[in-house]
Amino acid sequence: MKLLRFISPVIFIAAMVCHAWAAGPSAKTMRVDYRLFPGLGNMDGHWNALTVARDGKAYIGLAHHGAGGHAVYYDPHMDRMVDLGNLNKLCGQAGMRIGPQSKVHAKFGEAKDGKIYFATHAGLWWNFARYATVEGYPGGHWLVYDPRSGETEDLGIGARYEGIITADYDPVHNRMYGLTYPRGHFIYYDIATGQTHDMGRVNNEDSLCRTIGIDDQGRVYGTFGKGQIYKYDPRTDKLTNLPVYIPIREKGISLGRDYNKSETAWREVVWDKQKKIFYGIDESASYLFSFDPYAGKYGEVKKLGQLAIPSMADARGIPYASLALTLGKDDNLHYAAPAQEFDFSGSKGIAASHLLVFNLKTDEMQDLGEMRVADGRGLMGAESAATAPDGTIYFVGAMEAKPEPGKPFVYGGKIGSIPYRLALFIFHPEAK
Repeated sequence: MKLLRFISPVIFIAAMVCHAWAAGPSAKTMRVDYRLFPGLGNMDGHWNALTVARDGKAYIGLAHHGAGGHAVYYDPHMDRMVDLGNLNKLCGQAGMRIGPQSKVHAKFGEAKDGKIYFATHAGLWWNFARYATVEGYPGGHWLVYDPRSGETEDLGIGARYEGIITADYDPVHNRMYGLTYPRGHFIYYDIATGQTHDMGRVNNEDSLCRTIGIDDQGRVYGTFGKGQIYKYDPRTDKLTNLPVYIPIREKGISLGRDYNKSETAWREVVWDKQKKIFYGIDESASYLFSFDPYAGKYGEVKKLGQLAIPSMADARGIPYASLALTLGKDDNLHYAAPAQEFDFSGSKGIAASHLLVFNLKTDEMQDLGEMRVADGRGLMGAESAATAPDGTIYFVGAMEAKPEPGKPFVYGGKIGSIPYRLALFIFHPEAK
């Protein structure tokens, strides 16, 4: 009875909180499904670490600032979530009093043999003033998971004392590419030789892009400075700054966000295999653009529109762009647009993200409305998106944590006064 008396008010309060930010009577909403991460309710963040493999499994990185993050996968055929393990343990530093492997902060890569490659990053840097010493963070690791054996292997540190904040896989040359933080070095891991190569610095911290683009020839692209594109060509093993720029809104007065946060880089880019072109979104104003690396001598950028909730379009206070952009099997771009400045516990306010769909044939955008699950709880913000082989669209983000009778109330953090936990959100375009 004592337990019941304790739980009931909590459930009541949670229900009241949920109701407090439910959609208004005039708000347009749309339904998404979701799956929680069992046993990992204290994970507190996630950025871009979502990739769907050829067999339909979704690989996901979960952050835990100041502790060990986790790598997991979701098997839609079995409808189950599998934990690959604590990143500290996978990297061989469990129990060691050094900076933890708190995140997978970038995409996973699937090699031709089905193995899954990924990289780790820091969070709440311990002894930050000494990050370049052995007392601080040792450096992000390259790892590989073998679905056939179920084993994860540590492939070593990518760059000493640096986290790997951006990464992606190139199937043409069988490499994992990455950008380091905080110094912004361009590195790659050659899977055939087992060697990491450091090509030097390509970014300052205030323009460090969170996504790299890889075309069908294995050439790698990113941005630096005020939206300028650079290219790495594996045939020459050289980096080149291209005289090509993405559309940006230059950085001005900080509007509720961390002033050190980059605002002049592309936030997310996706490759269209059929058209051989990139689509991307800038960070600050959510400008949508295309980048054709085959056009002319250096490639060509075109501004296509703005991926913003219509009421916020062209507003100075538009929220910082999310990483939740993907190209669907329906040839439409799908984007989870934040309705408030969103960064998990660092968010400015509480609001449900909208699902925006941009038709690349007509250049028209449709706002499908606030993304909410069956019980009315909204997707408070997403920071990744991916398309499965069957056309399913996945997002990973935050939703209001709901207490369960008889179980400890575990959550990752709070946005305002509302506790949240991470979830995988599922949308079927044909069912909209």
